[in-house]
Amino acid sequence: MKFSQSLLYIFFFKISILFAVEQKFKIVCYFTNWAMKRPGGGSMTPEDIDPCLCTHVIYAFSEMDNNQLTPMEKHDLKDGSQPGFFERFNAWKSVNKNLKTLLAVGGWDMGMKDFAGIVKSEKTMKKFAESTVKYLRKHKFDGLDLDFEYPGVDWRDSPKEDKQKFTKMCEVLYATFEKEAETSGNERLLLTAAVSAAKVNIDKAYEVDKLVPVMDWFNLMTYDFHGAWDQNRAHHSSLNSKDNEKDDTMYIDFAVKYYQKLGMPPSKIMLGIGTYGRGDTSAMPYTGFKGESGFVAYYESCIQIVCEKMKETWDAKQLVPYIAGPYNQPKAGVENVRSMKYKANYIKQNNLGGAMIWTLDMDDFRGQFCCQGKFPLIKTIKAVLHGQVKLLPKEKICSSCPTKEYEDFKPQTQPQTTEKTTKKPKKSKRDADTPTPEDVCEELKDGQWPDPSDCKSYFLCRGVGSQWGEQKREVCYTGAYFDPNEKTCKWIGLDKLNCEELVEGYENPVAGVTRSSNKGDDDDDDTDDDDSPSDAGTTKSKKESKGSSSSKSISILSRTTSEFETCTQEKAVEFDPVQAFYSVVAIMIPALVTIAICLLICYSHKNKNGKSQQSTHPVNESRRIHEQISQEYCLVDYPSAYRYQQQRRLHEYPSISEQSPPSYSNTIEQTGRQQLPLFSSIRTIPSTTYGYQNSPVVTPSIYTAKPPTYAEIFLTSN
Repeated sequence: MKFSQSLLYIFFFKISILFAVEQKFKIVCYFTNWAMKRPGGGSMTPEDIDPCLCTHVIYAFSEMDNNQLTPMEKHDLKDGSQPGFFERFNAWKSVNKNLKTLLAVGGWDMGMKDFAGIVKSEKTMKKFAESTVKYLRKHKFDGLDLDFEYPGVDWRDSPKEDKQKFTKMCEVLYATFEKEAETSGNERLLLTAAVSAAKVNIDKAYEVDKLVPVMDWFNLMTYDFHGAWDQNRAHHSSLNSKDNEKDDTMYIDFAVKYYQKLGMPPSKIMLGIGTYGRGDTSAMPYTGFKGESGFVAYYESCIQIVCEKMKETWDAKQLVPYIAGPYNQPKAGVENVRSMKYKANYIKQNNLGGAMIWTLDMDDFRGQFCCQGKFPLIKTIKAVLHGQVKLLPKEKICSSCPTKEYEDFKPQTQPQTTEKTTKKPKKSKRDADTPTPEDVCEELKDGQWPDPSDCKSYFLCRGVGSQWGEQKREVCYTGAYFDPNEKTCKWIGLDKLNCEELVEGYENPVAGVTRSSNKGDDDDDDTDDDDSPSDAGTTKSKKESKGSSSSKSISILSRTTSEFETCTQEKAVEFDPVQAFYSVVAIMIPALVTIAICLLICYSHKNKNGKSQQSTHPVNESRRIHEQISQEYCLVDYPSAYRYQQQRRLHEYPSISEQSPPSYSNTIEQTGRQQLPLFSSIRTIPSTTYGYQNSPVVTPSIYTAKPPTYAEIFLTSN
């Protein structure tokens, strides 16, 4: 019975979940302070943030100076009368009172050099913690996000002992934050960390079980699993393994399960989701705003599909999309609204703490490239996690190329000559000897061609001869060189980067390309040395115009939540259509099964009790036996209290409980019963004789003796 009660409790618990308000998943978004430097529609400033889109927004990044936080960019702090990005960024908290902001320190480019200074001793750790509290409070941040990549990982120049030192630093920071909150009465500062999702790095970098108690949550960087730096052509952020190989650990589901195995509770896991894609090679896909090879923002992929006529495909195993150029090569693993639904559903189904978005500025944050409104990818995540159906954008992107935006997207391959407003840079000796990208592409056509003067760079030629052809010189990322045979950038490390050895024996076709003569170059150089006042003024105004996004009027304080559809109150009655099937399967069906099991248990329990009573009741037992024995040759002696039933001749029978219960410690002779086989002939009484021995009527009682045998029931004493 207790088991059935437990099942009923589970049933009512599930029902309460079904009708309760949705769990408040966190949506943690990163804002990068260098995004404002991008041209045209790719430039993002704090004014472009949606204050209700994310529950937490992290400002990336801050640097270190003498073991203390310091701004990375000049525009982070106030410049004269112009408020800095810190102030403009945190002003959104006056619009959305529930918004929390954090400051991130570290990043890939920072490396581990500054980290070594912080963890040199416990004294330096405390100094860093105390100065951090003051810095965060001064600039009105609500917490700190640690993004050191990666402690204890040798290929990041971090010794093994940094693994333990990172744990100790986090413990010191947490203790300092706690102490400051108790002293000041303020809410404790949040402490989070961006952590690697690659198993090889996890094992070397983090003592997960010791970090869990002192961290508010962990931002899993479940992206960049693959890219131009390796030979694996799988998606850089897939939910599942590409080929279901047992040794494959570079996908989201493995990373999440592995962290849980190490002791990280699901509620502290923020699943990292990138709003960008990565190409098979560093030369692909084409980038117009970011300037980084092999890396494409979501809004750029929209333009590539619509304007560049690239083909989009869906990988049913990895649950992610790809885009590919002519002849299906090269290709890039990207994201779209559909893949965001799958990843948001994954968060809900695994009861994770929420989503971490890298980054705000790589979504279509102005809604001008993909025809899906502002922030379509992040709104999809919010719609699924928070049940705000109205926010769910359509999956289909633009059907025609947005001409104006495409013009901004496409970089100019030739300098404009309508008006000379800037000083033309003088050509170095290397530039004078090296052919231009236009020269290389005109002669060698489409492809990636190594630069003979520098193994770290190459010429990218795409669509030569077409209206939107691309010809430019690209540089590989730090520590990498351009492999002329594989046509891709390969990481080797700065200490091993020797160009002469790496490209030895390779006959570079670019070496045979002659540089086209540019008549009047020397004259131009001489002429450009002097700028007239008017030119200087024009130059200044152009620079200001180009950087106008950084000098936008500050109007955040005057804005209200009514301007943003993401700020509308969430209604418990709204159900996410994406989750409809999941809700039925995961809640209703188990609930119905529970009801059915409970009913079966109750019914069987009732039947069992009924049968048990029937089988153990002496009257019923007597009836069952008498049905098997011929009733014409035997009479049964009844107690005197029931003599009025004699003439009914075995149609009704007295209860055996009305007689004294037999004693099993005595023999048959002692009880006066005949020792006969069970179904041997029983002594009969003449029909004319109705003399019975009176037996005292015994009050029925419950006892634990063995039930009487069949012979004992029907035999009478001599």
